[in-house]
Amino acid sequence: MCGAGRVSARIEAGGPEPCTRLRMLPLASEFRGLLELETLANWLATIGLAGLTGSIAGAVINYVFEGRKFKREQRIAHLKESLDKFYSPLIFHFENMRSWGKVWGEPYVFSTQALGAKIGDMNEIMRTGLRFASAQVETLWYEWQPFAVAMVERRRGHDMYPHLTTEGFILRSQRLHEALRADRDELEKEYNQKMV
Repeated sequence: MCGAGRVSARIEAGGPEPCTRLRMLPLASEFRGLLELETLANWLATIGLAGLTGSIAGAVINYVFEGRKFKREQRIAHLKESLDKFYSPLIFHFENMRSWGKVWGEPYVFSTQALGAKIGDMNEIMRTGLRFASAQVETLWYEWQPFAVAMVERRRGHDMYPHLTTEGFILRSQRLHEALRADRDELEKEYNQKMV
């Protein structure tokens, strides 16, 4: 590759031997290639790190949004269950007592056909659904219950609790009925807002 005439002319001029210089050129291009590989590796590392960071950030954001969605769905299910299995049945019983009260000329009266069954059914609803009751409804229930039992016994012809008056029963029935309706209205409003 190196010509003999050129080699001798270069050597006489005091310069490096051309073949040596030509052999060095491929080394420089290899370094250039290595530098390009290093630059490429740096770019790939940067892109990989950005991708990894993006994936982690995406996973965290997804976790937060899915957690909120899950809590929202749980709240909706709880609201629906409390409305369907607690408030609506109890309000139905109080509305039924009011309708019988109109027949008897009083605000609230138990029907004569279902005296014990009505109290038993209401107790069962309260027992199984106490977790749905607000603190106010729970307190009013425990105040109302002895008066309700006294009224049932009185309608059966047994005045076992003379100190528990009809007026006390009516007053407590009104308070509990109003509290149940207020809670139900508030829960229905929240339920409807969450369903949008």
